[in-house]
Amino acid sequence: MDKTLKIALTTGVMTLGIVITATPVDAATMTTQQQAFVNKMTPAILADTSKYGLYPSIQMAQATLESGWGQSTLSTKANNYFGVKGAFNGQSVTMWTTEYSGGKPYSVQAQFAKYPSAYESVDAQGKLLKNGVSWNTEYYAGAWRSRAKNYKEAAYGLQGRYATAPTYAQLLINLIEEYHFDQLDNDGYKNGSYYLKGKPASGYINDGNGWFWFENGRKYTGFRFYMGTYYWFEKGSRIDNEWRSAWNLQYYVDREGRAVQGDGYKVNGTYYNFGHDGTFFLRGKANGYVNTTDGWLWIENGQRYTGFRKYMGAYYFFINGVRQHNRWVSEWGLNYYVGSDGRSVQGSHVKIGNKVYNFGTNGTFYLR
Repeated sequence: MDKTLKIALTTGVMTLGIVITATPVDAATMTTQQQAFVNKMTPAILADTSKYGLYPSIQMAQATLESGWGQSTLSTKANNYFGVKGAFNGQSVTMWTTEYSGGKPYSVQAQFAKYPSAYESVDAQGKLLKNGVSWNTEYYAGAWRSRAKNYKEAAYGLQGRYATAPTYAQLLINLIEEYHFDQLDNDGYKNGSYYLKGKPASGYINDGNGWFWFENGRKYTGFRFYMGTYYWFEKGSRIDNEWRSAWNLQYYVDREGRAVQGDGYKVNGTYYNFGHDGTFFLRGKANGYVNTTDGWLWIENGQRYTGFRKYMGAYYFFINGVRQHNRWVSEWGLNYYVGSDGRSVQGSHVKIGNKVYNFGTNGTFYLR
């Protein structure tokens, strides 16, 4: 990033902070529910098919067909979007399913895998297509990108193997063409760059393995403006609770990854000033009576102070930075009393409780 962002940190004019929802289709062709399903499944499908060498269009069409756009009982109760039978980590559900024999349908009960989320379901289905079955590791090879020239060939590579329905391949092809799922086949990672809608991606994007900041397809390092504030990213990952340097200045990002601002911000027991003008960089350690992240405290050289300090024309006593009230305190071998407003009292006839005390009248404040 060039030095112009230093100005942007002051003016807040950068507008790159946009969440990119990976959607390969024209939303106008879908219902809101269908679009939400595609948005939900796309990151995991792109990651999965890149890993296993499959067609994203095929996996999206399968998920759509097998789960009824995510509305089937199997998908809502078991996060199983592909009708994968068996179990996952010992978890399964038993449901009725339709099979075909000699081209004729019949119903039978079967065990289906139950997944903790859609991501595990997508990965399990991709792994199945890549690794095949125990007696034939290339059982689904007809769907691999290395074997099928396009999604149509891949669809027919699954018919009679993944599903027994005689029209299974054509059903997948129809979905791909009607909803433009084929656009997904140009997306995902290629030569180390991440693509969406056929172009190198930019923005804060879930690539199926987590959220990362991309610029021109590459995971980015540096500050970027997002959702109203500035975050620091390293190789795309948001960094939390860390000091970082940029433009020969120091910054600190909090537990939510945001560049901090304001005076009296505590980092590892020390209070710092980061200013109030939207520039975020470190000014130095806090000093004086400061409204810190722990409330109003007297701070000296970044640390909580104990003792007397003059503030707004009066003397106050602080213990560990906290202003004291209605109590006796000792300093320099002398005794003092601070009242309800925290100020050291003065005068020759000061009543405290049921007694009257003399604290002098010459601005020294100590008990006579």
